[in-house]
Amino acid sequence: MIPTFEKRVRGFAIDTSAVALFVIISMPLGVYFGPLPYIVSGVSFVGFYFIPHFFTKGQTLGKRFQKTIIVDINGQEAQLWRIFLREIIKLVLSISTFGAYLILSFFFLSEKSSNRTLHDYITKTKVIDLEKPTGKNNFLNKTESMRKRGF
Repeated sequence: MIPTFEKRVRGFAIDTSAVALFVIISMPLGVYFGPLPYIVSGVSFVGFYFIPHFFTKGQTLGKRFQKTIIVDINGQEAQLWRIFLREIIKLVLSISTFGAYLILSFFFLSEKSSNRTLHDYITKTKVIDLEKPTGKNNFLNKTESMRKRGF
C-alpha cells in the first residue's frame, strides 16, 4: 500500500527533530569541551539516519513509528547500499537547497499511482505502508457524523 504524504513527512520529521534536538543540546558543551558539539552532531546524524537500517532494514525511527518501510521498486527488501544512497541523496539535496527540495518533493508525491520522489526514482526504491487500510477516511480527525453533515 502507498503511504500518505503526511505519513512520509511525519517519519522524516521524527528523524530530523531527533537530530536537531541532539545538536541543540550539545551546543553549550562547546564552551567547555571544544569539538564535542561537532562530535555529538555527527554521531546523532549518523545514528538517526543510517544506523537503524542495520537493525531494521528499510526503517529509521520515524519510519518505524509511522509503520512505513523502504523497499526496492519490485516490492522486495531493498539492498543496504540503495537505502544508504537514497538517504544521502535526500539529505544532500535537502541541505544544499535549504529545504526547497523537500517542498518540491510534494509535487512528485502528488502522483498517486507510485508516490515516489526524486531520490526514490534515482535509487529505484519506494516507500510502502505496513498498516492495513481500515476503510475509514479520518481526514483532519473529523468524526463520521461531521463528515455526513458536510463539515
